[in-house]
Amino acid sequence: MTPRRFLATVTTLATGSLALGSPAAAAPVSCADHTFTAPGQVAEGRSSAPWNYVISARPGTVEVCLDGPDDADLDLVVRQFTSGGLVTVATATGDGADKSLSYDGVPSAYRVEVVATSGGGAYTVGVTIP
Repeated sequence: MTPRRFLATVTTLATGSLALGSPAAAAPVSCADHTFTAPGQVAEGRSSAPWNYVISARPGTVEVCLDGPDDADLDLVVRQFTSGGLVTVATATGDGADKSLSYDGVPSAYRVEVVATSGGGAYTVGVTIP
């Protein structure tokens, strides 16, 4: 299956289909294999959100993948929009720029962020939703 550009599917996602929440073990997966992908850029010491809008969610498992430059250390952060503001619900940290997360979630709205702890550059984020 060819990955679709995430921004081209805003209407589909706005109806509620991205879910994140409790962490589950995730095996590394190529971001190109995810249903939705988005490119981005991030500078050292900064963060970047490949999608700048709220995603409504329905229950189910979602996988999030980050593929970054070899010479950078990037982290993947998932934040939930709550009545009190954004709350971090999941992170994938450690050495390198390639990360992945898998979650069983509840209906809500989330933001995926990429944080450059060392180095920076172009990246791709992939998301697969139930």
